[in-house]
This record gives sequence, structure tokens and C-alpha cells, in this order.
Amino acid sequence: MKKTITLLALLLITTIGFAQSFVMINTDNQQKTEELFNNNNLTIHYYNDNFVLGTAKTVDENMTVLDSEAFSGNDVYTLIYCPQAEQQSYLGDVEALLQTTNFVIVKGAAMPYKNDGAIAIFNKEAKLPVAHRDFPVVTFENPTIREMMNQVNMDSLQATVQFLQDYQNRIWNSTNAFAASDWIAGRMEALGLEVEQQDFYANTWTGSGQAAPNVIGIQRGTLYPDVYVVCGSHFDSFSYEAMYGSGNCPGADDNATGVASVLESARIMTQYEFEYSIIYCAYGCEEMGLYGSEAYASRCQQEGMEILGYFNNDMNGYLNSGDPIHIDCIYPNSVAPIGDYYMNIGSVYFPELPIRHVNFTQGDSDHTSFNNHGYMGIYPFEDYQHYSPYIHTPNDLIGTSVNSWEMSQQYCQMNIGCLSEIANPVGSQVYCNPVNDFAVEYPYVADDYSTLRLSWTEPSEGSTGTLVRFDVYRDNDMVAETTEYEFIDEITENVDVDYYVMAVYSDGCWSASETITVHSVLDVPEIDDLNEEVVRYEVYDMMGRLVYTEKSVWKNVDEIRVNNLESGIYMIRLFMQNGNVVTKKIIKK
Repeated sequence: MKKTITLLALLLITTIGFAQSFVMINTDNQQKTEELFNNNNLTIHYYNDNFVLGTAKTVDENMTVLDSEAFSGNDVYTLIYCPQAEQQSYLGDVEALLQTTNFVIVKGAAMPYKNDGAIAIFNKEAKLPVAHRDFPVVTFENPTIREMMNQVNMDSLQATVQFLQDYQNRIWNSTNAFAASDWIAGRMEALGLEVEQQDFYANTWTGSGQAAPNVIGIQRGTLYPDVYVVCGSHFDSFSYEAMYGSGNCPGADDNATGVASVLESARIMTQYEFEYSIIYCAYGCEEMGLYGSEAYASRCQQEGMEILGYFNNDMNGYLNSGDPIHIDCIYPNSVAPIGDYYMNIGSVYFPELPIRHVNFTQGDSDHTSFNNHGYMGIYPFEDYQHYSPYIHTPNDLIGTSVNSWEMSQQYCQMNIGCLSEIANPVGSQVYCNPVNDFAVEYPYVADDYSTLRLSWTEPSEGSTGTLVRFDVYRDNDMVAETTEYEFIDEITENVDVDYYVMAVYSDGCWSASETITVHSVLDVPEIDDLNEEVVRYEVYDMMGRLVYTEKSVWKNVDEIRVNNLESGIYMIRLFMQNGNVVTKKIIKK
């Protein structure tokens, strides 16, 4: 009996010893966030630019303990965006683990607050996003991509929003939500996509069970079918009135407009082939805490899918009175490369469209699920300060909440541009020719070895774009932009310098000339009185090209012979026994 009691006591002590705490740690820069991800004492489950949430084996002074027994009796925590002045009335009898200016954290599932969102924090290890490949740098419009953008039809967008609005509600586990999932899947199948409806389970404040399934449509790439670029939106809707039986949640702006952008992009882009695969997503149960996108992004990570970038579509139809059409792009600093890429696409295809990066602290969307599973994702949003005041109410309708189809059109066009520039349309590759007769004249002035002249002639006909300019490169660094057919450069002493010229065209194509290496000479000493033996020597023509070399000769200067050279002027470099290098101009008759 004593042995049994002792064993139970030891087991209890062991269990307590392994208990972990659910903690929050404030971060003020990206470097600190990365350091926390590398902390073996900490498992991070959620992060943003301001803090991380995780479980800690040992608590230190930098951690705020939210729950001393992490995930004990619950499989989720919920972060609810709610302004401080409203938090007490929102919480009621619910105990908050943490209350801040903009949000509260509670144990278990919880309902959203009015117009703002919620994030479910699962017992899964988060991962910092990694760029699998560089995002393309776009300088000119691709005519095929512009052709696709021009096909975005405002009537088509409105028809999708109207159809989804007519369900009256698309609450996460409702019959209507399941019907909406089936309808979206049917639309994607009609476009020839590989379609899957992904089942997933949600444990929400309204109950637990199967949610209306995610819809995943894949357009396979011709060269890289297992490398993906992804866009997505959620199709569920929410309002207190619908939950309590006194109204609807038509969800026109939140988020029928996002679904419309995804389906319209798919309608157009499936008419073309791309080198990389494109995935079009529609998620269920976003409003309860990003459950649908979490289920899909988590699976993508587990399967090791290579996703080059994720572009979220959520609310793009409400324009505040008097404001110009614009885009607020939401993303954490950890995914800055894809944010910069989005800005790049906007500057080329829509230079008049204002786009700004914002740090949104009043809500969230499905890009966060991808970011927390190691993928680069962003969220273009209608306005973080003046988004539709009608979302999550019975008045989220066309006309009141969706009042600018022109804005929805431009958001969809941007979605197509971002996907296409990465996925690379097949058959739309532009073609361009390099310059002809590229040559270097060195020295440019007789006996002056400080300057040289690059020259070339016009490229051959047949390029798909109009010639714009020439970019001159020295050692892979651009040193000049010009529309002339020559460039004079200064050169320093005893260096090898590589030159080439890039012909740049209006359709974004550029083509490089051959590379010419020049060996420069400034000081040419006399070598007649040198007594040291020559270990080896190199001979260069007057364009700086190495034309002859001989090693291990061990001869005096007057014994060097260049009988194998053709007649002309050359520079000879002599590598002496004492380590000196001497250069001399010679004339071979």
C-alpha cells in the first residue's frame, strides 16, 4: 500500500513538473521575434508585430502568464478584437485572461465582438514565413496580364455577390453555409479546376461539429505543377441578429466581395496556361476564429507544400464617401518581401492607385493562418479606418455596404496581376534582341589609359516591344542609362573590368550583350633595366582581352619572345621573381 501511495505521489509531482504555461511576450522588432522562435524554452502558437503567444517550460521576467496550465481542459484560446471601453459589457461573466486597449484573450472559444474579428489560438507550433523563391521585380506591363485584367467584369462580380447575399445567412455550420460551399465548388468545377471540398471540425462558442467545408480549386502549372501561388477568401457570414433569431447576416461585403474576386480571377485565368500552379480557395468558419483557413494552411505545412505567396480577398466593396479608390495592405513585417511585391505590381499596372502598408489592430483575416504556418501572405483591405460599418449586421447588403463595383474591380485586377506575374503565363513570354557590334576601344585616347569607349549598334528587328533605352553595366553594377550608342568610362589602374550593355524594351523584356573584359593600365614603366627574372607573363590585345599567356618561363626580360602573335599593338604583363608586376606596351610587326 505504501508503495502505491508513493508511486502516485511521484506521478503527480512528475505531471506538475512538466506542466507548461500559456504566456504572452511583447516584441518591438523583427529580430526579437526571430530570437523568440529560436528559444528552446518556448513554443510559439501565434505571433504578430507586437507580441507572441506560446507555451513556456520555464517562465521568465519577460513573460506575462495567461494560464499556468496551458491547454488544460481546452483545445483553443481566443483573441477577440474589442475596444477597451466596450470590453466589460462584451465579457459579461466571462473571465478574461488578458485585457488590452484593443483586444481581450479568453480561455476556450468565444464569440466575435460586433464588427471585429476573432482568432482561435490552437495548440500547434507556429512557424516564421520563409520566401521559397524571390518575388519577381516587375518594371513593365506584361501585355497578356493586362489582357486578363481588362476582362474583369463588374456585372460578373455583382452577380456572385448577389447570389451569396440571397442566402440571407451563411453561418459557419448552417444549411446555407453548406449550400454555399457546394455552389462555389460547382462554379470551380465548371471552370475545369481540380476541386476538393475539405472537411474540418470547429469548436466554437455556438457549439462544436463539422463546418461547411473549404473549397480548394487547383489550376496545374505546365512546368512546376507542385509549386503554388494561392489566393483565398472566406464565404461564411455572421451577425448577432442571425445568431439570436431576429435577423439575417447577408454578408455582401464581408465576404461575398472576396469570394467574387477569387471566382472572377479563376474565370479569367483558367483561359490561360501558367508555368506554376494556382490555387483558388474559399474557406468556411472564418468569422468564428479563422478555423477554415487554419485547417487548410496547417495541412499545407504538414504536406510540405511549396507555396510562393498567398493573397487574401476579404472586403473590397465599401468606399467611404468622398474617398478615392485605394488599398490598405495589411501584413506583418516578417512578410515584407511579398508586401513590397504587391506595391511593385500596383506601381506598374495602376500607378494612380494609392496603396499603403498598415498595421491593423482591430481585426484579422485568413492571411494570418498562412503566415503562422510559414507562408508569406498579405491582406489587401478596403480601409482599416473606414471599412464598412454594416458588416456583421442585417444591413451588409449591396447598395449600403457594397457601394463601389469599380473598387471591387480594381482589387480583383490586382489579385490577377499578383498571381500571374509569379505564375508566369505560358505563351505570353515576350522576346527581345540584344545590341549588335558591341565593342570596347581602349585606350580611347592614344597613350591615355584612364578612359575607354563602349560602342554598339541597334538590335536586330523582331523584338515584341519597342526599344526604350540601354543600361550599361560594369562588373554587374549598372553605371548608366542612355539612349545613345556609346558610353565613355573612366577606369582605374591594373584591374580586370567586365562590361556589357542591356537593351531594355517597353514590354518589360531586356536582353544583355556579350561581356567584354578589359584589363586596365595606367602606369607603364620601362622594363629595359630590370634584372629580375620573369616568372610568367600575359599578353592582352588593345580591347583588354587576354590573348596569350606563358607560365614558369624563368627568363630575363630580353629573352621574352612573342613570335606567335599577329601584328598589332599589345600590352604585356610581366610577373617578376621579386613579386612585382610590370606592364609594357609592345608593337608586333
